[in-house]
Amino acid sequence: MSLRSPAFLLLMTCIAGGIRGQDLDDGATPRIVGGTRAVAGQFPHQISLRHNKRFTCGGSILSSSYVLTAAHCVKSGKNVTPASQLSIRAGSLRLSSGGVLVNVAQVIVHPQYGGSGYDVAVLRLASPLKFSSYIKAISLATSDPPNDSIVDISGWGAIFQNGPVSDELLYAHVRALARDTCKQRYYGSLSDTTMCLLHEAEKGACHGDSGGPATYGGNLVGVASFVLGGCGRSVPDGYERVSALRPWIRQNAKL
Repeated sequence: MSLRSPAFLLLMTCIAGGIRGQDLDDGATPRIVGGTRAVAGQFPHQISLRHNKRFTCGGSILSSSYVLTAAHCVKSGKNVTPASQLSIRAGSLRLSSGGVLVNVAQVIVHPQYGGSGYDVAVLRLASPLKFSSYIKAISLATSDPPNDSIVDISGWGAIFQNGPVSDELLYAHVRALARDTCKQRYYGSLSDTTMCLLHEAEKGACHGDSGGPATYGGNLVGVASFVLGGCGRSVPDGYERVSALRPWIRQNAKL
């Protein structure tokens, strides 16, 4: 995925349109950037997405048969990744083991996605997930989190700019920033479908967290889309607004 200025998409290093898998971190203090290790059952909706068996993105369980991720995780230019090349792991804190692996049967990208806004895709699974304490669907938010509220983000993304991804699921607390403020201070061309989540330096989302969840009040409020300038800077990360995209998500995930 090519870089954009002032923002670039979170996850993928692409080579000739392909997605290069990420190396795992085995250090003592891994982090989303500045993240904390999740505990079993804390984020049962979280999945990892794989392209040709290699980790690429995060995502969220919508039902036993559908998950939600970012459009840029499965589309580059006009090319949509074939479902036959994709799979997910659910029900594990570890990226490399545990839980269940399920193939993807269908990829549905938002038709208005073109690199800015509408950065969501629904994936239909080849076989249904069996729900448990560690595998659960998450409800879609009907409104954005209140300004200045604490929002949870989670994922296996890089622990610093250009660094390795984490083998342990990590999470961090960030703050919802008013869209008008975000546009004035940071990103004048912010899409109507995108929210800003602000954090201090050395925290926030990074490569590999794309498509992953932002949650507030037990509901899914955002889908990780991009960072501004680089990981871990004291500027907001861009997350797609589930409340704004909810009708399309519900229709295509048959909710």
